[in-house]
Amino acid sequence: MSIMIDIILAVLAIYLALQCLFAPRLTQTVFLFFAFGLALALAWVRLGAVDVAITEAAIASGFLGVLFLDALRDFSLAPPLKWDNLEVVHSSLATKNPKSLFLPRLALMLGLGLFLLIALEAVWKIPEGGGLTAAAEALLPESGVEHPVTAVLLNFRAYDTWLELGVILLGLLATFAVGGIKIYRKPPVVADDILLRQVILFFTPVLFLFGAFLLYFGKSGPGGAFQAAVLWGAIGILLHLGGRPVFSMIPRWLGQLSLTVGLGFFLILGFFLLAGGATLFEYPPAYAGVLILIIETLAAISIAAALTAIFANLNQMNKEESNQIESTN
Repeated sequence: MSIMIDIILAVLAIYLALQCLFAPRLTQTVFLFFAFGLALALAWVRLGAVDVAITEAAIASGFLGVLFLDALRDFSLAPPLKWDNLEVVHSSLATKNPKSLFLPRLALMLGLGLFLLIALEAVWKIPEGGGLTAAAEALLPESGVEHPVTAVLLNFRAYDTWLELGVILLGLLATFAVGGIKIYRKPPVVADDILLRQVILFFTPVLFLFGAFLLYFGKSGPGGAFQAAVLWGAIGILLHLGGRPVFSMIPRWLGQLSLTVGLGFFLILGFFLLAGGATLFEYPPAYAGVLILIIETLAAISIAAALTAIFANLNQMNKEESNQIESTN
């Protein structure tokens, strides 16, 4: 029964991924992407990595979902002839040259088949006893934490987490490159939305405290920097929607520091460890727990700031484009 559940979940994830690529309308693509993110989250739960599942559901289906819905709303304001309609493009290509879509689909199917064969080979070669599970559990006393997933992500393979922080920062720089680096000014007039104001007043302390709990609980259970960062980033997004942009309420240098402190401290600590004769990100067992907590706290601050900045930048760009479309109409 357990094998059947895993097979159905794997087939569902692949099916939803393909549907995201070939959906004829943007609306269908967005909602299929939501379903795909939730399917991946369930897959991580089945693998026992609840930490990764929470992050997948929160960022893939949550944060990115907010961005997609916001962009979808702005696309709906544009005249049909001024933006690409995927259904029209798809039908025109299929009508004019039916063979034009054959090679891309064939390449995609061959690549997917090769990936599945490599994955099956990797699963087949897993030794008895769960592969590296026993080795990770044996080294838990030296890792500074009690949760094996946190030990792997922040100690045994810490460079993976460091690179993930860099990817998020690169994503923010990409949004700056597309729309230009903006200085987020506080709007002169903010609509007094009573419901939004009450939501901000209620959820801001709740999200902050629950994020802090997940951050601290990550050493012994599902939680950590990414889970806390999503909740803290939600605070920044709520404040931005309520007319209180975070980056306009703090000094510019403080905003830049909050964006880079996680990645920077991680790297500086690694250099200090190298200078002391250890390998990169090899923490002394006596101080591993404290160092991991500091790293996760700073990483959560940077991730939350980056998520807030990405949303603020894209939201500001979408508003400017919407104003231009309305003015031309």
